[in-house]
Amino acid sequence: MHILVIPHNHWAGYHIVTKFLEDGCYVDGIRDKQIDSELEDFFGRNSHFQEVDQVKKEYDLAIVINHTEIKALDRHAKKIFQIQTNRQLNVKLKTPRTTIIYAPYLIGEGMEMDENGLILDGSTLSFTDEQWKKKALYMKDFLSVFMQWITLTDLPAFIEIISINDNVTITKVEKKQVLLENRSIETVIKAIQTFNKLLR
Repeated sequence: MHILVIPHNHWAGYHIVTKFLEDGCYVDGIRDKQIDSELEDFFGRNSHFQEVDQVKKEYDLAIVINHTEIKALDRHAKKIFQIQTNRQLNVKLKTPRTTIIYAPYLIGEGMEMDENGLILDGSTLSFTDEQWKKKALYMKDFLSVFMQWITLTDLPAFIEIISINDNVTITKVEKKQVLLENRSIETVIKAIQTFNKLLR
């Protein structure tokens, strides 16, 4: 399977690329030059990974994170997933082969943080704020479900990811997916902090 990840140097891109490489896939990545990240150092020397400047060949799957229109993507990918981790929903990839996944509270290793909390959309999610902790979803738990979705042929055009811990009334079941969390948020935060210390 040949995968394209845009941008591969986003913290979520790092997790996606790593997962597909672990599964033996070939992965191409397009860098976001506005993101200053060294996360790709973890997989950059893998012979199944290649950084590319533009979409030139055919892909079984393209995964776009928080980006808007990518020229030629629809002509070169059999299936496209646009993952929105920003709380401001910004969707421009509307094609019959595109599934938009709105996951504004995904958290994981490599995301920006300071001593007070995780940085999301330029604001700090405090480690002591119980409200966002109920909404938070660990990237690795999300990926276990996502890897099943990529094999399906009949997905809705839009899926909103919500945590089982977030007391939300589900009104349109066909457009939402509840993720069951396997780890406590405190365990996840410690894992992120440990990983991010390695990056310094």
